[in-house]
Amino acid sequence: MTIARPAAPLLALRFSQAIPVIMAACQIEPSARTAFNARIRQLQRLIASHVDDDRPSGPLAYGLVELAQLATAIRLMAAFMVPTLAARYVIERWEILGPALLAGAGPALPVDYTARRTIGDATILVIAGNALADLGQQGRHDERYAGALGDVEVVAPAELPGVSKILGGTCLILDATAYMPGIVQGFAKAVSATGPELAHELDRLRFTR
Repeated sequence: MTIARPAAPLLALRFSQAIPVIMAACQIEPSARTAFNARIRQLQRLIASHVDDDRPSGPLAYGLVELAQLATAIRLMAAFMVPTLAARYVIERWEILGPALLAGAGPALPVDYTARRTIGDATILVIAGNALADLGQQGRHDERYAGALGDVEVVAPAELPGVSKILGGTCLILDATAYMPGIVQGFAKAVSATGPELAHELDRLRFTR
């Protein structure tokens, strides 16, 4: 499946600026920087393979959407999802993930932003385990897996037990509140964003499809 890439961000970081933001938000030690750089570049290649990109060639601009996608993929991989699946989820299921990641950033969102927009409290991502099981059964641990993705549900913490039962079997659970405040705060600080500028990037996260 190929997805259209969202419009370029108005404010963006370079690779060297983006890496520390993602590492800090995902609580990765600075000593792992070299290996982390390689992992991010791998994810970028995988994500790019699923994106129909009409932008001019050149260095990738890391806005809030791009940081959130990469951080989410890293968190999925920390839960033992292979890179190819993590990249596919953040692209093919972005319509579901984006609003949940914004909700997960709640503590870092400006008061005037949340006063004008309904953010909600659905911050938990629940991913059915069928794709993970299929990958394990077939022994596919490379970048060529093209099987069906598992269903994704986004719920508030109180709703988690019921959704896990509905999806059945083993589920992967990701709490966006564990890293998205750090992504938003790190991005805003790195670009010295004004209130309106940050609101624009938050809206990209909220409305990008």
